[in-house]
Amino acid sequence: GDWKQAAKMNQTRQYPGLARLPDGRILAVTGHPLGGKSLASAEIYDPKQDRWTATGSLDVPRNGVQPGGLIVLANNKILICGSGSGSRSVHEAELFDPATQTWSLTDAMSVPRCVHTSTLLDDGRVLVTGGIDWSTNQVHATAETFDPINAEWNPAGTMTVARWNHRALRLHDCRVLVVGGASSESGADDILAEVEIFDPKTNTWSIVNPMRQARRALGAVVLSDGRALVVGGKSATNKPLSECEFYDPKSNQWADAASLTEARWGPSVSLLGNGNVLVVAGMSGRFGRSKSAEIFDSENGTWVSAGQLQNRRNGHRAIMLDNGNVLIVGGFSGINYLSSCELYIP
Repeated sequence: GDWKQAAKMNQTRQYPGLARLPDGRILAVTGHPLGGKSLASAEIYDPKQDRWTATGSLDVPRNGVQPGGLIVLANNKILICGSGSGSRSVHEAELFDPATQTWSLTDAMSVPRCVHTSTLLDDGRVLVTGGIDWSTNQVHATAETFDPINAEWNPAGTMTVARWNHRALRLHDCRVLVVGGASSESGADDILAEVEIFDPKTNTWSIVNPMRQARRALGAVVLSDGRALVVGGKSATNKPLSECEFYDPKSNQWADAASLTEARWGPSVSLLGNGNVLVVAGMSGRFGRSKSAEIFDSENGTWVSAGQLQNRRNGHRAIMLDNGNVLIVGGFSGINYLSSCELYIP
């Protein structure tokens, strides 16, 4: 594949939320506080014109969201919930209407959550798990679901382990796999290997076999064959990890996968149209922020180089365009917050 510079955003953004609109354009919103200020602004990228245009702003400024944190609902509205706002975590949720390009507040979550996960369920609800409340430093084990028909949140049970900075994946059988994270406020202690699965039919949680390596700030994706691939992350000693592993939901077994060529935490992870997996940048090595990318070849189970970005970055996000290209958005270079974007063309 090749890398190509894309148009810059109008606003620098670290940890932006991204969503693909019904017409193929990309919505980008929020970002890490810049000089202590959270962001309410949003903008839309048009891949055909390679141009960003400002759109309606949030009611509640926010610090950013986890990967996949903007959820496109069945009615084409886009949900954002929780995150930070300045030094606090928020429980407010908002909906973006692409037709009017405006945001409106909807029912709020039961508790403030930051660095949580949001997952679209097969029945159209949205599952939110864990997270941390920065006002109290409480790490949550609770989960809740957003019902878009009634515009309300409902309890969805409690995980065995409280966690934040974890990942959640919807499996092919429609259950949700929740992996890794940290259970303490510092994030340096109590890094988790524990894994749980949510069954949306029964609204219940069950413990499954743990990962072989405890990790947070990991990358994760469901492969075309239904297995989950967990990539890198940060260890209990704050070491970037190169170790990867597979989870087979049919056998409830974890197995070692080939290691990354470069240890990293906080990378973006994208499933390509050919079934391979693109892993981009993150924290790694002597320079801190990486500019390298690599691809997992799903046929032979090995990692190969996918070239270099023009900018080192972590806290960036990735999203696939309708044409199969992957758009890399924002982040932090170690010196500057970034408005720059890059395209990977398979």
